Amino acid sequence: MTDPATPAQQTPEVLPRVDLGMSITIAATISLVSAILVAGATYEVIRGTLSSGMTRLLAVVSLLSLVGMFYGLFELALAVIATTAERRRQAREVTERRHGARARKPTPH
Repeated sequence: MTDPATPAQQTPEVLPRVDLGMSITIAATISLVSAILVAGATYEVIRGTLSSGMTRLLAVVSLLSLVGMFYGLFELALAVIATTAERRRQAREVTERRHGARARKPTPH
């Protein structure tokens, strides 16, 4: 029988791995490539030296790339938020494992 005065060794809860979505690198790459496509296609459309069919095609490419750029920027913002949340979760797990003088002190309310 265990002595109630001594605390039992508690195993830390292992939380399941959460899918954090797209990584920062991939989201930044999508945004950068899309921005380059928007700039290049827009420049060629404004310059106006190409045929009307090619100009229309480049206008469509420019608009689709603009949508891709906004998607990449949105995913980049979400990836930064997810990374920050993951770091905070890991820091919280470390502080909850500490015992004695290094244990996290409860905040007074």
